[in-house]
Amino acid sequence: MSWKNTLEAIGPGHWVLPRRKTMRCDAHLFLTEALLFGDGGVEEAVFQQVVNAASFPGATRVVLTPDCHVGYGVPIGTAIETEGTLLPTAAGYDIGCGMVQLCTTLTADDVQDVEKRRRWMGEVTRRIGVGVGQASTRKVPAKLLPEVLRHGAKALGTSHDVAERASLPVDDDRVDVPARAWDKRDQLGSLGGGNHFCEMQVDEAGRVWVMLHTGSRGFGWNIARQFFVAGAEALGLKGGRTEDAIWFDADSALGRAYWNLHNMAANFAIANRLVIGAAVCEALEAVFGGTASVYYEISHNLIQREGGRFVARKGTTRAFPARHPALRGSRWETTGHPILIPGSMETGSAILFAREGAAESLFSVNHGAGRRLSRAAARRELSQRETDARLEARGVVLNTRHTPLDESGPAYKDLAQVLDAVETAGLAQVERRLRPLACIKGND
Repeated sequence: MSWKNTLEAIGPGHWVLPRRKTMRCDAHLFLTEALLFGDGGVEEAVFQQVVNAASFPGATRVVLTPDCHVGYGVPIGTAIETEGTLLPTAAGYDIGCGMVQLCTTLTADDVQDVEKRRRWMGEVTRRIGVGVGQASTRKVPAKLLPEVLRHGAKALGTSHDVAERASLPVDDDRVDVPARAWDKRDQLGSLGGGNHFCEMQVDEAGRVWVMLHTGSRGFGWNIARQFFVAGAEALGLKGGRTEDAIWFDADSALGRAYWNLHNMAANFAIANRLVIGAAVCEALEAVFGGTASVYYEISHNLIQREGGRFVARKGTTRAFPARHPALRGSRWETTGHPILIPGSMETGSAILFAREGAAESLFSVNHGAGRRLSRAAARRELSQRETDARLEARGVVLNTRHTPLDESGPAYKDLAQVLDAVETAGLAQVERRLRPLACIKGND
């Protein structure tokens, strides 16, 4: 029997998987019937990962967002609340991965020239590192890096108004940064590869925006790797994917060390996005004469304390509505903060604002459209010629010779359906849709 048949509908777009087997709590799923049961709906393999997420020691609530799909250990699109335990599995390797949205003074008319858009992409890539393992060409002073690790955006003079968290707390900055992580410090200001991107977009009113997606790069990856190995040894786990089962007592020596270095990696990621953002602003001015500024910065792979407990978001985005205590005194106090949702280079992206109903989902919504095809399946099943033709017809300019098939529109779920699920459940509402004009990717 399919696990989907055990779900209980308790509201529009809101389902519950009752506690069973090893689960320590129920799991709440926020999906429409189309996304859950329709063609290409949630994979059966997600079930065991939901059970795994709800079975960790200290788990008190588990939420699945409408972009969910199979991940490692827990599904991508999961938020897990725990009491007294930290879940490296639910932060993953790219600690602090997230988004930055830049708002520009340009209009669609200003960027019509395709060749100027290509020049802009060249100016951006000249200023930052692009691709797997690439260091930044934009050197950050060595004396500033320790401040970045301790204070994140604050070290760059950025306020809480444009950053979800200007900095994350480092309780003990005497903890040693792993040598392999420190060796990747020159990646501050680099985009990376995979699904990371820098994209010029235009909204319905004709205003030009730029969206960035990247994380803590090799710095965070090496911190995560060290603690996955140490956690497996501490728990006596051997063979297979031991990363899937790692957890720490937050008060243990290992837990405290992970917490501090996890937050350092997240501070690195926040600063990384802002450093790239500054380079993008320079490139816009150099090519188009317009100016740009940071509209908002937000993470979607992160563990943080909220309401006295830990909330781990793996491929989910924080969604605080108006009058949430954490927003008191900020420019977002009366509206809620922006939620930045990338779709794909074909279907576009969106900016949302949370509604009061977000409390039901651990103040979490999707972090994107969610994969429909694995990378291997996309490369195997999709036509390169047809994909390239679609992008050209849409007027999207790329920095790669061909459209990366594993990042094309059909590789992802229908963003409109995913956004509909969020609105149906009363978690958030779409404030703005964004159409891509030019996309920088770190692969070819």
